[in-house]
Amino acid sequence: MPQGKIERIHREKGFTQIDNRLLTDKNLGLEGIGLLSHILHYSDSFEIYKSVLQREWGRAVVEKAWEKGTKAGYIIGFKNYSTNDSKNSYRYAFDEYQFSGIDLMSYFEEQWEQGYLFYAKSLYQVANRNLKTIEASFPQFLFPTEDNTEEEKNKLEELRKALAKFVFERLPKETTHMNQEYPSQTFEEQAIEAEKEKVNTADDKSMKQSSIEIFINDFPEYLSIIEALEKKNLTKSELDDIADTLYSVAVDVDLKCEDTRMRVHLFQTIFREQMFANENLCQYDWIGYFKKGIQSRLKDFLLSNKQYQMSL
Repeated sequence: MPQGKIERIHREKGFTQIDNRLLTDKNLGLEGIGLLSHILHYSDSFEIYKSVLQREWGRAVVEKAWEKGTKAGYIIGFKNYSTNDSKNSYRYAFDEYQFSGIDLMSYFEEQWEQGYLFYAKSLYQVANRNLKTIEASFPQFLFPTEDNTEEEKNKLEELRKALAKFVFERLPKETTHMNQEYPSQTFEEQAIEAEKEKVNTADDKSMKQSSIEIFINDFPEYLSIIEALEKKNLTKSELDDIADTLYSVAVDVDLKCEDTRMRVHLFQTIFREQMFANENLCQYDWIGYFKKGIQSRLKDFLLSNKQYQMSL
C-alpha cells in the first residue's frame, strides 16, 4: 500500500480567541457576550465607533448590550467636556478582563490629561453631578460581593470614594465660571450659545444645519437618565420638571429653524427617538409628557405626516 507524508494546508485562522470568563459571565447576558465578542474580532489597530455599531446592528440592540457591558465592568465611558465636536466628545475604554490588574486612578488621571473625564448616563444632567451619584454609577466590579473579605471591601470602598472625588472635582458645575480649558457647560450647551452669538454671520444657515444635526445625533443622551428613573417611584411633579427640561432643549433648537419643513422634520425625528426611548427604557408615558410640551409651543408648525409629505 502506498505510504506518504500528509501535508496540512496552511490557512489563516478564521477565529478570535476570547477569554472563557467573558463568555460565561452571566452578568453580561447573551446580548452583552455577543456585543463584546463582536468588538474583540476587530484588530487592535482598528478604530471602532459606537455609532457605527448602532448603524450596523440597530440602536436598540446595541444600547441594551452596551448597558450590560458597562454595568459588568467591561466598558468605561469618558467624555471631553471642552469640545463641541460630537465625534470626539466621547471615548470608551474596553477591557475583556474587566480592568483587572490596572491602576484605575492612574488610568483616570491619564484620560484627564487628554481632556477626558469619567462619564455615565446618570451624570448627563448637571443637577445629578454629586459624589453619591458618581459613586453609584461606577461598574459593578468596584463594589464588594459576599465573597470579599473585610480588607477587600475596605479597599474597594476607598478606591470608589477616591475615584468619585477625582471625578466630582473636575466635572463642570452650574456654579463654576467658564474657563478656556474645561468650561462649565456641556458641549451641547456651548453649541447653542455659539449659534446664538453668530446668528447674523454670513454662514448662519450652514451653522444652523450643523447644530440641528448635532442635536439629532445627541438627543438620546437627553433621554438616557430615564434608565435610572425607571427604578424610582417618581411623583407627577418630578415628571413635570423633567419634561420641562426636555421641552426647554427643544425650544432652543426650534429657535434655530427658520424653515418650517426643516422644523417639522426635526421634531418628527425627535419623536421617533422618543418613541424608541419610551418603548425600550421606561414604563410610563414619557412621549406624552414631551409631545404635550412641544405641541403647546409649536402647534402652528407641527403638521400631519400627510401635509408634510405634500409640502416636500
